[in-house]
Amino acid sequence: MKMRERIQHMVPSYFSIVMATGILGVAFSLEGWKLIAEAILLINALFFVGLVAALLYRLRNFMPAVMADLHSYQRAPGFLTFIPACCIMGNQFVLVYGAISFAKVLLVLAGGVWFVMAYGLYFNLTITDHKESLKDGINGSWLLFVVALQAISVLITLTARNDQILLFSALCFFALGAIFYLYIMSLIIYRMSFFELHAEELGAPYWINMGATAITALAASMLILSADKFPLIKELIPFLKGIAIMFWAAGTWWIPLLIMLGIWKHVIKKTSIPTSAAGYDASYWSLVFPLGMYTVSTLRLSVTLNLPFLGIISHYFIFIAGLAWLSVFAGFIKRLMLILKNQF
Repeated sequence: MKMRERIQHMVPSYFSIVMATGILGVAFSLEGWKLIAEAILLINALFFVGLVAALLYRLRNFMPAVMADLHSYQRAPGFLTFIPACCIMGNQFVLVYGAISFAKVLLVLAGGVWFVMAYGLYFNLTITDHKESLKDGINGSWLLFVVALQAISVLITLTARNDQILLFSALCFFALGAIFYLYIMSLIIYRMSFFELHAEELGAPYWINMGATAITALAASMLILSADKFPLIKELIPFLKGIAIMFWAAGTWWIPLLIMLGIWKHVIKKTSIPTSAAGYDASYWSLVFPLGMYTVSTLRLSVTLNLPFLGIISHYFIFIAGLAWLSVFAGFIKRLMLILKNQF
């Protein structure tokens, strides 16, 4: 398959590679590993620029394919990965270079795409005459809507300084994200529990079940850390602390179950692992991202709640997230080399 055809059929969720790489860079920045954080930011910028170029090429030359994806229950939520990708890169630029102005540019871009996607996606699915059943229509990737909302909230909080309008906006995005998690997660649990689920259907996007809780806890922590800048947030600190703990605990609960399901999929059902060219799939970046997000969320929560023992978890979890990134990246490189070999 030629590169032009690959771009035509490009998975909309490919910006999850930027999400996964970026959140790992944020984790290393917070842990004080400056050189590694700078290197990851450079790599992530290359990923981002390359994917934006591919997306623009696809929009220009293959609009029918793009529109078909936007009307697909399985593929449409993947477009939402662009939003947290922008926001997480914004976090990287602030933490590594203090580039708040550039982060705000990424924030505006993410906010504009969110507005189009948030209403366009649900509008299309509401009015379509070809609705899919709950069994076939929903999976973990739908929680990218929550991840997008909370990513915007986090970046607003990080760049708002003393702007109370922006901080109020961050609070509203956070609240909306928490509500939508409850909406969507109830449907996903119902689908997992009461409908047949095959190994090939249990993809890496189900790890977003955990990633969405982790980023919600992170957004709450960031709001608490900015309480001195906005009296309303200071009044809500007890509420925000409760929400942060609730979502962090929910994310922690998901981890052992997702590991067991992964063992069932790859060991018992013999599904190929992502470190091989055959087993690699872009969706596996949706597994790496939650691990990195859990690391960052736990670290921020330990500071917010003054619980040093939580920091110990993040100190070790960062290496688990790093190992997961290297494993999927190895599969990515092998697949890329195979593509280039066939191309030439």
